[in-house]
Amino acid sequence: MAVRLELANAGAEPWTVAGAVLKDSTGAEVELSVWQESAIAPGALGFVVVGAEREPGKLGCPCSLKLWEAQGPRTVILGNVTFPAVKGSPARE
Repeated sequence: MAVRLELANAGAEPWTVAGAVLKDSTGAEVELSVWQESAIAPGALGFVVVGAEREPGKLGCPCSLKLWEAQGPRTVILGNVTFPAVKGSPARE
């Protein structure tokens, strides 16, 4: 599973992703891998790819997706994240 996100940097410094986690309402988490071709310049749009080698499993989605930057306190949190059912996989509980 991988997702490509387009992010806007409204800050005064470039933004580089350092990590990401998917978290459900019970607090269960899945750490995600991150990839970014280059830092997002101030006032610009850029792309970040986050993913996991397996589907989120039994996370009780909707979930929140949190990304944080490498050199600073800025984070991005997206709420109400859900995933479509995968053909051939058991129904989620």
